[in-house]
Amino acid sequence: SIITVTFEVRGNAKEESLNVFIQNLLWEKNVRNKDEDCMEVIRLKGLVSIKDKPKQVIVQGVHELYDLEETPLSWNDDTERTNRLVFIGRNLDKEILRQLFIATVMETEKRWTTRFKEDQV
Repeated sequence: SIITVTFEVRGNAKEESLNVFIQNLLWEKNVRNKDEDCMEVIRLKGLVSIKDKPKQVIVQGVHELYDLEETPLSWNDDTERTNRLVFIGRNLDKEILRQLFIATVMETEKRWTTRFKEDQV
């Protein structure tokens, strides 16, 4: 029942919004799939673009632990920043995870957090 979900999303995330996204998945465990089953993320890896940071950031998570670490690689000025994420776990729904991450990148954290609490809990 363990599956892998991967996706790419263009843009920059605010670090605070990215932390809320990850914490809702790993700590709060209140993100649900279309069948209302809790998504259980066992492993999270990715390369993310954080607003106002010139360097690429690696995100790694295992169960409830995660870390954001800047790499020595800078984003090229002529390259569009792209976030690449990989999730391994149970009851994962690629489209819901992708849409929640897009909301994070689009800096709509307050709106999605409000909708998230009303619709997803």
